Amino acid sequence: MPKPQVVEEHGLPSLSLVFGYIAVKELQRLDDRVRVLARLGYGNAEIATICSTTPAAVRTLKSVAKRKTNKKPTGRKT
Repeated sequence: MPKPQVVEEHGLPSLSLVFGYIAVKELQRLDDRVRVLARLGYGNAEIATICSTTPAAVRTLKSVAKRKTNKKPTGRKT
């Protein structure tokens, strides 16, 4: 039995992608946009679409951000 094809009527992006664009439109840096969209629950593919990049680049940026947050601060103890 063949799978039914999903046809988009209007060719517009989904509403969730539009909300993502709006959420990060003021942010200049890609890593900031990825961080905000990830916190909002977007997946790597959706973030890549919103930020005009690849899912692999998004995955790398998320990994770098995670390593930065897990790094212990070096400094003087009080």
